[in-house]
Amino acid sequence: IELAKGNDSFLFIADLHALTVERDPKRLTEDTYSVAATWLACGLNPKETVFYKQTDVPEVTTFAWMLSCFTPLGLLMRGHSYKDQRDNKEATDWDINHGVLAYPVLMAADILLYDADVVPVGKDQKQHLEIAQEIARKVNLQYGPVLRIPRPQIDETVMTIPGLDGRKMSKSYGNAIDLFSTDKELKNRIKSIKTDSTPFGEPLPITGDVLLDLYRLLAS
Repeated sequence: IELAKGNDSFLFIADLHALTVERDPKRLTEDTYSVAATWLACGLNPKETVFYKQTDVPEVTTFAWMLSCFTPLGLLMRGHSYKDQRDNKEATDWDINHGVLAYPVLMAADILLYDADVVPVGKDQKQHLEIAQEIARKVNLQYGPVLRIPRPQIDETVMTIPGLDGRKMSKSYGNAIDLFSTDKELKNRIKSIKTDSTPFGEPLPITGDVLLDLYRLLAS
């Protein structure tokens, strides 16, 4: 939101990406409105920013298919989203959908379609941006400089937002704090955060603690 104040910005709700984990139409609609409300509540000005739903731009899926034909399978198989699911001992090939494997190609289309110069990402998404850069280079090698190579912008203070369980915060992990929860739901979520078991009277650790890491993001 701060970057949008001085740049031409394109921010979208990733309802196609959401299909990799959520396929209930009612829930998808609710989540879409919730994300829009969150952006607006946090200060997004739609008069200064192009703010849209991914599915509002059908060209993105056509472009994703074109890019997929330039994308080596090995590049996608090294993607951490895919590897995370493969590392799950309970998951088989039948449990992992193609969307999880091809996620970085769709993300590349989201970026390259608009000639993006800078992409603000968390540290966990840097690899996906590197895949987008590699795909763009392959296209340019074939056709000349038709695609702009984007660069990442990572805020070191918010590289990865910790979730309630210590992993990165993600709705798909079920470890996120919903800004629009009721007071009771919010209280229960926060009480579920795993805390340190240091005995009473001893100094508490100030690193690697989810409560403190979340507090740091909001504190003055």
